[in-house]
Amino acid sequence: MSSRLSTAALAAALALGACAPDPAPPAPPPEPPSIVAHLEQARALFEATRFEEAASVSREGLALDSTAVDLHNILASTYAAQGRYALAIEALNRTVHLQPDYATGYVNLGGVYTKLGQYERAATHLQRAVALNPDNSPVRRRLGELYLATSRYAEATRELLEALRLFPDDATLYYYLGQSLAAEGRDDDAIEVFQRATLLDIGFADAYYRLAALARKEGRDDLARSALERFNRLRRIGDSDPEVPKQVKRMRAAILNAPEEAAHHYNLGLLFVRQGYFAEAQNKFDRAVSLHPGDLDFLNRIGGDLVELKQPEAALRYLQQALAQDPAFFPALLNTGHITGRLGRYAEAVAHFRKVVEIQPSNPEGWYFLGLGLANHGARAEAAQALRRGLDLAVDDALRNKIQRRLADLQQQAP
Repeated sequence: MSSRLSTAALAAALALGACAPDPAPPAPPPEPPSIVAHLEQARALFEATRFEEAASVSREGLALDSTAVDLHNILASTYAAQGRYALAIEALNRTVHLQPDYATGYVNLGGVYTKLGQYERAATHLQRAVALNPDNSPVRRRLGELYLATSRYAEATRELLEALRLFPDDATLYYYLGQSLAAEGRDDDAIEVFQRATLLDIGFADAYYRLAALARKEGRDDLARSALERFNRLRRIGDSDPEVPKQVKRMRAAILNAPEEAAHHYNLGLLFVRQGYFAEAQNKFDRAVSLHPGDLDFLNRIGGDLVELKQPEAALRYLQQALAQDPAFFPALLNTGHITGRLGRYAEAVAHFRKVVEIQPSNPEGWYFLGLGLANHGARAEAAQALRRGLDLAVDDALRNKIQRRLADLQQQAP
């Protein structure tokens, strides 16, 4: 049969085409899954100690691009965090095979082999990392840990001092440095360094214990007694729940393994809040914030989590830090307005909600909350005006119903 249309068929086809509407354009092809998105999600899950999920997301990303070294590294980190060191080593070997100048891969290989007591292999990888990136605090810290483990204390001290130069005022580094100085017989220096560690991290139980033992050895009984009291208080966390000390131990191990990661400090801070150790929690949150300078979303996240943990005053501390950096930062304005309103500080709440509607005048929720604040503050006429503005803008039925109920309440309260 001929593949050509007859003249009649062609005419019919043209006629049908003229009468029918233009066909809809084909839908654009779906966006391919992003390796960057997988990396961000895997990292966030790892930081939240959701290791199985982090590993799953990492594997999904690697199925799309098996050469993504950062995903191999996160996958290795999840294995190491679960004590699956053979799998961690396998994943890390892939990173340095794919990218021979990937210093992080060598650092982490060195750390795993140090944990396994395979010190020669650890040294090989860490020396390679130093050669690639000599001005890297984690590299120097890992070397310090290796030298501590192999009784090379003067070298440990040297590396830890260099790590502190690159990453100053870190309690973990002072803690390791105190151990190396004590092992060298420099007890007075070690006491000073352990004190520094406990000042920087007031929830660091092991640092208090080592400080107490060394102070007692040197006849400094008052210091020993004070440090031991702090240690015993921290040791009682969780009361009779044996799982809480285990959680603290795991979270402290994560900090010791990577003190540069803000999420580890943050997670321990949340645990301290739940157990009523509020000063220690604030100390950990402040450390996490210092590792995320200028991150307003992070400050807002802390505020939100503290509200959920029924600590509104503490939440305000971090939200106000965000607003001090950017007075127009919308999420913090909204949350600060909510919290001050719940605390009965209506003038403050109104001031924040005025700023909210100034920034987003078409946001009906902003007008609704401004109306609530004004009503609670006694400005009923202005409150009604704000609520009506919110009603005009609202398209969501649930919000419209809430606004209408509030307007009805105001009408009933009218003299």
